Amino acid sequence: MPPAKKSAAPKAAATTTPEIDAARHRAVVAVGAEDFLAERVVTAVLAAARADDPTIERRDVDLASESGLGDLVEACSPNLFGDAAVVVARGAESADDRMVAALLEAAETGEVRVVVLHPGGVKGRKIVDLLAAGGFVVAPCEKAKGRAVDDFVARELHAAKRKATPEAVEALRVAIGDDLRSLSAACAQLVSDVQDDPLTPESVAVYYDGVADVPGYLVSDAVLGGRAVEVLRRTRWALANDAGAGPALSAAVAGGVRGLARVASAPRGASEADVAREAGVPPFKVRTLREQAGRWHPAALAAALVEIAKADAAVKGRSVTGRSMSDEGLDRDQGTYVLESTLLRAVRNRSR
Repeated sequence: MPPAKKSAAPKAAATTTPEIDAARHRAVVAVGAEDFLAERVVTAVLAAARADDPTIERRDVDLASESGLGDLVEACSPNLFGDAAVVVARGAESADDRMVAALLEAAETGEVRVVVLHPGGVKGRKIVDLLAAGGFVVAPCEKAKGRAVDDFVARELHAAKRKATPEAVEALRVAIGDDLRSLSAACAQLVSDVQDDPLTPESVAVYYDGVADVPGYLVSDAVLGGRAVEVLRRTRWALANDAGAGPALSAAVAGGVRGLARVASAPRGASEADVAREAGVPPFKVRTLREQAGRWHPAALAAALVEIAKADAAVKGRSVTGRSMSDEGLDRDQGTYVLESTLLRAVRNRSR
């Protein structure tokens, strides 16, 4: 009689709150393509561990790297000082048998907490089954759909002690889409900036109507039009959706200011077609740009061109002093601060 086949681990039910259950366990495998939920699982496990011992450190390992096995063994081993840790192992779909054995041993000894991240799909699914059979708790991190997205928004607001009407939730999804990271950022900003409770479709429309992906030209238009609140709101929303969007935003604003400067310097009698050709803008925008140029002091326009060039360098990690570029490196938050303050200063000084 042939041996019975080993059954696969039961598939965990889909959820948008996998971190709630995962936080209680010392060995977790987060499975699914939703990186945002997987990050929350890691954060929850780390927070639970530090609630017991504030000195616990996080150790990250890439199982897909050439040194993955050695890095994993080292991360799961206690150091000379006996410090505990939470080991976060990415790339589980590329793990080999030795790595799986090391993970199972770490879970069994219990000297460290382990969170394994698997992107879902067919590749490496056997690894998930082996880990689950060895005591790992499966945290489903799949892309949310339909009603699950509405429930996610409701929970995000409930956590902030706020509510939203069903129509407001629908308006938010229409404007933002179903990306959980973007929806979470939108909820946080609405809670911070809107006093209405419950939130209404009008509340959502004020901030997010049609700005699911904020193009750089919208930030540029807000700068040229002198709308400071809109500049800050659109810039922060774009960066909340894509933390690396800074260079694209600075380039868009720089292009807009250069176009405005060309329009402002065009001869008074030049036709809209000639001005459009010289400024590199569509003819239909010339009239608007001429009106905007009339509200900019020439010196403020020239200063804005210089300052935005410096801000562009800042969001790329470089600091500019005077005419020279220093070797000082800026992190992303510092670059973002320089960009925001530069744009707001340009708007504030445009008529001076």
